[in-house]
This record gives sequence, structure tokens and C-alpha cells, in this order.
Amino acid sequence: MEDVRKTTEGKYIQGASHTCHVLNHKARNKIIIKAVCDLRKIADSFDSIACCGVSGLMVVPQIAELLNKNIVVVRKGEQCYSEFRTEGVAPFQYIILDDLICSGSTVKHIKRVIKDEYSRSHCVGVYCYLPNECAYRNDENGSKLCKRDLGVSLLNIG
Repeated sequence: MEDVRKTTEGKYIQGASHTCHVLNHKARNKIIIKAVCDLRKIADSFDSIACCGVSGLMVVPQIAELLNKNIVVVRKGEQCYSEFRTEGVAPFQYIILDDLICSGSTVKHIKRVIKDEYSRSHCVGVYCYLPNECAYRNDENGSKLCKRDLGVSLLNIG
């Protein structure tokens, strides 16, 4: 099993376990390739990819570029140079990319902020880019629980 906390030079990456996956360039590239392959199947159903936080911003730009989609960055409320709560093109149909490793609060926050800013937007679903760490299992039952808890479908079933 690959140690994502270690670089190819043997140096250790500091950070939370999920962050180490996206800070390790080999692991990050695998995440991006898998997401692009999975999301190409439904690419006609969304125009934008929304994310929040450092780990999301490590993978979303590359995925959005390869799928030719807009990016919507939702602020978590941290101090920043922008007065906007969202940055990017106003979404019509969007998906959320998240690690989904805890309570789903990030997904709820993204949906709430985008709905406040763009009332006509619609969230198609959420794609978990770290399925092995996901709080919702990668099966039919996990998708039902995701829909129940977060109000959106889990897009990477199976």
C-alpha cells in the first residue's frame, strides 16, 4: 500500500490524512484521473464544479479544466481579500466535489451559500474524491443516506 504521507524522495508530508492525499502529487494525480473518468459519464448534466477549502482547491481546477467546466469557490468565512462569498461563474446546474470525510457540513454550507447567491441554481449531486475515507459508503445505501442527510445524491456509486 502506498504511503501518501511520503514523497518519492522519502520526505514526509505534514497535514491531516485526507490533506496528505492531495498534497502528494502521485496520489493527487490518481484522484484527478479517477474523478475525470467518472464525471465524464454525466458531464452533460452540470456546467460548474463547486468546492470549498484547501483540499478541494488542490483537485478541482484540474478536473474542471479537463471537463471544460466552470469553477465556483465557496468561502468558509475565513479572512480573505474578497468581499464575495462565492467566486467564479454563476452556476446553473452544478456538482460539489468534496472529501465527505466528516459530517457533510461543507456540502451543506456550499449548497446554502450558492442558493443564497444564485437562487435559480441547482445542485446535481456530490462527488467524493476520497471514496475510501468517505463517511457515506460507495454503494446504493450510502447514496440513500447522502440524499437523506445532505439533500443530494452521491455521484460515485460503485
